[in-house]
Amino acid sequence: MTARPLPAPGRTRLLGILNVTPDSFSDGGRLATAEDAVRAGVALVADGADVLDVGAVSTRPGADPVSPDEEWARLADVLPALRGAVDVPLSLDTTTPSVLARALDVGVDLLNDVSALGDPELARVAADAGLPVVLMHRRGTPADMQRDPRYDDAPREVLDELLRAVERAGSAGIPRDRLLLDPGIGFGKRLEDNLALLAALDDFTSSGFRTVLGCSRKSMLGALTGRPVDEREHATTATTVLAALAGVDFVRVHDCRAASDALAVVHAVAVASPSGCR
Repeated sequence: MTARPLPAPGRTRLLGILNVTPDSFSDGGRLATAEDAVRAGVALVADGADVLDVGAVSTRPGADPVSPDEEWARLADVLPALRGAVDVPLSLDTTTPSVLARALDVGVDLLNDVSALGDPELARVAADAGLPVVLMHRRGTPADMQRDPRYDDAPREVLDELLRAVERAGSAGIPRDRLLLDPGIGFGKRLEDNLALLAALDDFTSSGFRTVLGCSRKSMLGALTGRPVDEREHATTATTVLAALAGVDFVRVHDCRAASDALAVVHAVAVASPSGCR
């Protein structure tokens, strides 16, 4: 199936979150049927999503693992229906090689891997398909990653570990120009680590790789604002603006309308600014 290319670099784009899970931290269980998922995907695109990121396994802290068969069962009807309903690229949020292989028959255009190619077989499947890959940083697994994370210098350590993942990708045959780096906000990090990473986004955007940032509705924002998960959109928008000002290529968000409005303002100011600020 013909791949849909990612939007070209030049401005911050939206990776719209479409969870077909019963237990995701923000919207688990909301999309009970394929029809619900397609309707939500179409709405995300209408609200400004440049790519849809579809996930069938929760990666929230403490989440239980899901079998490959169960993961695919949640995707089997959704992916082909989405492919026919929207014309933006589809990203698959998975760490499971067999699920990626089956999804490729339907048509996915990007692998979003929260394990940063920790599984050599997943790397092989992605390499054989010629897929671009998001390498997201985390320490541990969803079941244990928040038990006692420790960093001396989170930005330096996270970037170093991501660059080691780049080497793994290269060994598997995935060229550097098909890799995107995500510092993994909230994945095996303390609040102070997440804040340090946001303050150092320039280190990632100047690394020579395209970048992704996902902060949408995360517990870090709840810790800072005292808001429950369904009241964190204003805080999420603040991180979208920070990402855009740092030149992040993609922000992964639940509410594409709010993010699109924020990016429209940032982009307009960048065009008007003699300094070239994004």
